[in-house]
Amino acid sequence: MKDFMNNEWKSECIACEIGKGNIIPPGGIIKKTENFFIQQDLETPLKGFLVIVSKKHLKSIAQLTLDEVTELTNLIYKSRLALNEISDINEVVIIQEERSSHFHVWLFPRYNWMNESFENSLTDIRKIMKYANLNMKNEKNIKEVLSTADFLRNLMQS
Repeated sequence: MKDFMNNEWKSECIACEIGKGNIIPPGGIIKKTENFFIQQDLETPLKGFLVIVSKKHLKSIAQLTLDEVTELTNLIYKSRLALNEISDINEVVIIQEERSSHFHVWLFPRYNWMNESFENSLTDIRKIMKYANLNMKNEKNIKEVLSTADFLRNLMQS
């Protein structure tokens, strides 16, 4: 797998390796808790596209304890509040699929520029990600993605 900065990662489970501290994702870890960590999405250079990842290797929210679900819900809430501080985000779609090999939740931001070419629907999220991967891997945008990750890290440390 390659991240949006073209670093190539070879791992059976990249999320487990990040959780152990063996791999540092672009933008670093934004926040760590007992059972989860938050990072900028590895593959898509879209500022504020956050991923909340379980430190345990599991697939489903149904495999979490009630305390872990409470911790996760608090992280989703605090992450969404933090994304309110990025002025050009219009809304955020929160997604969790069980098709992935490692449990994670996406907080996918929607910006005005997306309205020109994409419908505001779940089906267009993959199209937006593909567009960003093909058209937004430039120095200016990557700097903005990384500085947004720093901003969110500083905001969420309290």
